[in-house]
Amino acid sequence: MADNRSVLVVGLGRFGSAVATTLDEMGQDVLAVDKDAELVNRWSAQIPTVQADMTDVLALEQLNAADFDIAVVAIGDSVEASVITAGNLLDAGISDIWAKSVSKEHARILQRIGARHIINAETDAGKRVGHLVSGNYLDYIELEGAYNVVKIHTPSQFVGYTIGDAKIHDRYGITIVGVKSPGHEFQYASNDLELRRNDELIIMGKQDQIDHFIRG
Repeated sequence: MADNRSVLVVGLGRFGSAVATTLDEMGQDVLAVDKDAELVNRWSAQIPTVQADMTDVLALEQLNAADFDIAVVAIGDSVEASVITAGNLLDAGISDIWAKSVSKEHARILQRIGARHIINAETDAGKRVGHLVSGNYLDYIELEGAYNVVKIHTPSQFVGYTIGDAKIHDRYGITIVGVKSPGHEFQYASNDLELRRNDELIIMGKQDQIDHFIRG
């Protein structure tokens, strides 16, 4: 599993709340912030929340924002507030900024000030982004029903084993759809395919099965 990283989520609208709750469910150290007391109260029973206006540099200092590894700027109702908040977080020393944009112009400004990841997404992408921010997945697609498709690097405990020898489907219930090795073409999975370090695996399964596979 990826190391637990602390994440500051700014904005508790539908997108931000989806990101924050997903991270919290995955055991990540997350704090959600919004200036709207009603939104903070709505989510306070489910996730750690604080009421604060992150366009105010003093508020960032009081929250020790600089101590967080990652920040997600999920403000969608004000481009100005989004840009100022992202800039404040960058100035505080958080280099890994994920910021939601509501237009091409907004995205361009966020990119110019140094936001590393620009999310051109609606609310239903919040869960996917939460999984990506956690660092466990290279990509994440939630299918209709119980199954998800994710892209991960080969877990260390399976390096050097073939898919068949590791009995991955029998032990974990997941299906390895294909493998992309650095410098090679994508290959559909077969039982005699050996898994190597830094291979990118496309796997499908239920969320608990996927998590079990990654943990080994």
